[in-house]
Formats: sequence, C-alpha cells, structure tokens
Amino acid sequence: MSTRCRVASAGVLLLAGAGWADAPAGPAGEECVPYVRPKRIWERFTILVWQYRTDVRRDLDLYRQVGLRGFHIDRGAGAARLVDFARANGLPYYVDHAADKGYLYLTDRTGLKELSGYKGRLAPRPWSLAEPRTRAVLEDHLRKNIAVTKSGPVLAYAFDDEISLGSFTSPIEVDAGPRSVAGYRRWLAGRYGSIAALNRSWAVKLGSFDEAQPAGFEAVRARNSRAPLAKWNLAPWMDWRSYMDTQFASFLAGLTRFANSQDGATPAGFVGGQQPAPYGGFDYAKLCRCVQWMESYDIGGTCEILRSLWSWPQRRPYVQTWFSTGSARRDAWFLWYYLLHGNRGVIAWPDKGGSWFRCADGGVAPFIAENADTIREVQSDLSKAILDPDARFDADPIAVYYSHPSVQASWAMDVVTHGKTWPNRSSSLDNRCQSAGKNRVAWFKLLEDCGFQYDVVTAQQVAAGGLSRPARKVLIVNRVAAMSDAEADAIRAFARGGGTVIADHLTGVLDEHGRGRERGVLDDLFGIERDESAGYLDGRGVTEIDGERYRQPFLERLRYDGALRHGRIVVYERGTRAAAGATAAARVGAADVVITRRVGSGRGVYLNLTNLAYTDRAERAGAFGGQWRKLLSAELARSGLEPRARVLSGGEPVPMAELVYWRRGGGVVIGLVSNPVREGSVSGAGDIAGVTGSPIDVQIVFRDDPGELVDLRTGAKLPPGKVIRARWKPWEALLYRARPPK
Repeated sequence: MSTRCRVASAGVLLLAGAGWADAPAGPAGEECVPYVRPKRIWERFTILVWQYRTDVRRDLDLYRQVGLRGFHIDRGAGAARLVDFARANGLPYYVDHAADKGYLYLTDRTGLKELSGYKGRLAPRPWSLAEPRTRAVLEDHLRKNIAVTKSGPVLAYAFDDEISLGSFTSPIEVDAGPRSVAGYRRWLAGRYGSIAALNRSWAVKLGSFDEAQPAGFEAVRARNSRAPLAKWNLAPWMDWRSYMDTQFASFLAGLTRFANSQDGATPAGFVGGQQPAPYGGFDYAKLCRCVQWMESYDIGGTCEILRSLWSWPQRRPYVQTWFSTGSARRDAWFLWYYLLHGNRGVIAWPDKGGSWFRCADGGVAPFIAENADTIREVQSDLSKAILDPDARFDADPIAVYYSHPSVQASWAMDVVTHGKTWPNRSSSLDNRCQSAGKNRVAWFKLLEDCGFQYDVVTAQQVAAGGLSRPARKVLIVNRVAAMSDAEADAIRAFARGGGTVIADHLTGVLDEHGRGRERGVLDDLFGIERDESAGYLDGRGVTEIDGERYRQPFLERLRYDGALRHGRIVVYERGTRAAAGATAAARVGAADVVITRRVGSGRGVYLNLTNLAYTDRAERAGAFGGQWRKLLSAELARSGLEPRARVLSGGEPVPMAELVYWRRGGGVVIGLVSNPVREGSVSGAGDIAGVTGSPIDVQIVFRDDPGELVDLRTGAKLPPGKVIRARWKPWEALLYRARPPK
C-alpha cells in the first residue's frame, strides 16, 4: 500500500493521497478510519491467553514458569480490580466483547433462531445494523467497558468475536429491513449514476431507484447455473451482497471512531475474522479500511491479505488465534511462522486435553512446558527485528490480485452443485470447498515455493493506479472472473509500460457487477479467442470443487474426470485458443495453454490452467507441483525475476522451505521457516503436517553478496560469502540480519 499521511494527534495518522484510500468516495465504511500506532508495550510479539479454564490471578506463577505475559479481559465493566492487577504486574491485555456479544453476529438470543424460517429468502436482520438503536446499544457497552479498561496496559479493543452479518459466512439473506433497503437505493444511485445504467446492468425496466429491490441468491440461481458465463447475470444479487458488505464495514467504522473517542491511544477492531466470502460481511478491501486491528483465522490467505493491506508506514496490528495441537513442535512452528509473517502476537486458547494449567500434577501441561524456551524467545526483543514500526515487508515486485466481486462470482459457480439446497452450504463447508480461497492459497504457496514474495493488491487499488506504487514487474490475475473496465484499462497500461500480466483462467468474463460479457474484458491483452460452448474442466458443468463431496478427500472433490490435461495440470477452458499475434506453448484438444502476447514493452500470459490441486500436500510435493514450479519460474525469469536466495540440503532444494524478508534501516532481516498449507478452521488448529521431522543441514545460497551477516538468535557473526550453512529444526525458524556491502 502506498499512502501519504499527516499527523492528526499523538499516535494517530489520517490517510490522504495515493493508494487504496483513493477509491471513489462512498459510505463511511469505504473510507479509512485513523491509524493508531501500537503502544510501546506492544513493540514485541505478545501471547495473550484467553481466560478459559484459567484465571491469570490464580495461575500467574504458572504463566511465568513458561514465559506467558499477557491475557484478555472480557467486556471490562466491573473488572477494575483485574485492571489494577494487570497494571501492578505489568501484564498487557486486550479487551474482548467490548461491544458485548451477539449483536455483531446473530445467536438464538439475538434472533438467529427466528431466521430459520427464512432459509434462502430475504429477511430483516434482528438488531439491524441500519437501525440507530443497535448502534446506541453497542456504543453504550463500549463506553462502559472502555471506561474501566483504558487505565491499564490495554493493547486493543475487540468489539466482538467471530462477527458476521449472520453467522460466520453461512448464506443467511439479511438485512432486508426498510432502513437497509433505503440505504441500498441511495448506494445504487451513487454507484450507477442513472436508472438507465442500472436497468442495463440488471436487465430490468425500473422507473427510478426507489423501485429497486434487494435480490437474494435464489432470485438469480436458476438462470446462472450452466455455461456459457457470457450469458450469466448475477448483478442484482452481487450488488446487494456488495452493499451488505459496505453496510457492515460502515457500521464497524462508526464503532471504531466511537471507541477512539473514548480512548484515542488504543486501536479498535474485532477478532475471529473469516475468509473472504459473499456472506457474512468479509470483503477485506473494505474491512481493512474500517478497523485498526484484527485477529482473523488464516483461511483463504487472510494473513497475507492483512500483511499486504496493512503494510508500512501504517502497520496496523494483526494476530492469530493459537489453538494448541498438543504437539510441542507443531506449536513452536506456529509461533515462529506467524511472527515471521508479521503477526504482532497470538491469542492463546488454553484448552487442549482439558486445560493448559493445573493439570494432574498441578502444573502446566507438558506440551506447553516443553515450549517454554520458544514462548520466551518469540516474545523477546528478537521479535522487534520484524515488528519494529519502521520495518517493512520486502516483497519481490510481484502483485497478486484480490477481487471481491470475483469471490462472489466464484461462489455462485461453486454452489451450482447444490441446486436448491444451496442455503445449507455452511461456513465450515465453504472453508473446505471454496474455489476462490483455495485458488488464492495455491498461488501464494506456488510463488513462495518458487522463491518469491509478493504483495496482495485489491481491485480498488488497481483501478486507482496502484500497480505503479511501488514499481512492480508482474501481476498475477488469479481467478478474477469479475472485472471492471477501469481495472482492465489500468492493467493494459501496466503491460504497455513493461509489466507482465499472468492470468490463470476466466479473466474478466463478467463485469464488476456480475454481468456476462461476450468477450472477456482483457481478451485483447492476452490475444485469446474463446469458444465457451466447449465448456470448462470436465465439459459438463461450471463447478470445480464439488461441495456435495465435502466429506471426501480434497482431490476427490475436484471435478476433473474427463478434463483435458497439459502434462499433469488440468486445462480450464476447453475452447480457448491463441488469436493472431499471440503464441501458445501447447494445444490440448481444442484448447491452447500458456498463451503469450507482447503488449508495448510488456507481456500478457494467459495460462488457461488451474492450480487448485497445489493446496494438496502430495500434489504440491510431487510431479504436479514440480511442473507448476517449472512453468511459473520460467515465466518470471522472462520478466527478469530470479529468487534472491535458495534453500538447499545436500545440493537439492528443500521442499516447502520459505524465505521471508523484512527491510529495516540499512539492513534486511531474512527468515527461514517451514511452509505447509494449513487447513485452518474456526474450531481448531487445522491440519499442520510436515513440521515435525528431524533437524537437517541446510545452505541458504544467495544470488548476490548479502554483505555482513549476523545470526539474530545467537548473536554470532557469520563468515563472509554468498552461503549460510546452518542446522535447521523445521519446527523452528532461522533468522539473520544482512547489511549489504556499501
């Protein structure tokens, strides 16, 4: 993110000028709330123990035995003695449920049960976020809770946990109350400008915006369930979903500003964030503007989205929840991995096998006690090398696209397999079977395995010219089915100016509202001709991950029987070919793959392939993964990009070993960490495989002379040269500082 900032008050910055703050003006949730710099007591990685089956006052000696030094306070009103205890013992805390429970998500107490009769149909939201009384109730809770907790070493306020327009990201069709509908009509008028433009988009004949009505998914489902996508029109539903995301973000922005009015030195936000999805309110392009810190489950790549959108100079804090696996090594990996990826800490859920504390022998659970050294080390001054406010993630000049309209459109393709039962597609099922999220993670892991780091860019950033800030060489357009003309124009300009645009499939076949195009908006850039009558994937449908098979192993959910293959990689569009002026690496059946066209001084590369299977550990480690890495590495090399360093053991690449870089002052911090795919979940640690093997001897071989090298964990100065030789425990990290030669 490139921004210019001005100081508003001590510790607070307001955004102005370039970057993602420059998207067209809209409701408050589409503007930036002030940045609140983390306090000095949060200058190191901090483990905050949730007070479940433990009481920090009773268990403080046990906390100190293993180096735990932070906790949480629930709500706050009535907790004055606990605040005094924290202050007396130098224990930082965050405040959860600062706006109480069940208003920012629905429970049976706050109306969720009432919505069961509306399954798949539009309904008013109990405790509508458009109603002034809802805001008044939550602000009253914030006022009372902040009044008590702000006098202690508080790090942040969380409005609530696992917030949602409904429940998680399950498809609950709220909020169709009168105030929401009135706001929606005003929003449509601002977005379309004229009723004629809306009529063209929705294919209707309305006399005015006052006649526009929200549309749930059932209203568009039957007409948008088969190829070709050129005939699809999801606009009435996607516009409503986009407005719901805006209303949610706007409400959170208002709460953030109110919390700042009570305590302007402490960031406000929420915990329990979900992956990007059409339901629930989780459009991260909007959410990242409206809160000042966040804990989000690392599903669908949320960690890297937050790391990118909350980058220097406004490094808003983001953290993870640490659900212990009961394995000391896996837990150690978790802490190191998320520190190296810029998380300012973790919220520890102390319940594995009953409790972490006061176990059978009255002490700390063995798998926690075994990690005492790690717990202390990750929270030491060592972590400042990454978390210093002036440290910035040092990505390669590569951007990966985040298009929330494409998340919506991709979901509509996913749920075709369910037919009329789509309302039963729970949040947990979507986490396992959402093609947009799996595609995003596959690209992240693929780039990392090829030795590169990247930043995520939003559709708003792209349309506002953000591809030139900072200068980038490659844009990955990953399953961006829905794209505006403004985005397309910016991408063409990027290519003409020397950039390489690499797209996988379905690029721009819909506009940003979800209305199909006869030709993809960037077909000219890539030099492709589509014959959608040939279909996609297996040729029989539009769904790639069959959610009806959600109980089966991941690879068995993929609809690839009968699909065309380029080597081991599945071809996506069965009838897409290179047009005049473009070249293809191969033809498979009636389809071309890896289609390349020169554009000005840059290139467009249309892969016409899918990498979803890269999220499977065996496929990633096998011949399929090898083919993908060879293909992508070659394309990046053609754009002048080579990895800064490689990790070898015995002369061979070390699988799933990731190098991360943070620039600080005149030096670069280099970290090595194991890089599995986490099957994250909201109820547990998820599957973390491949981090508990034996220690190995590794060599980090640099492309260029890194200069003076220091081992940050030991303080030892390393011999000069282009190679670091070390003994690596894959459940820990290696961490170095390089000061390049002058």
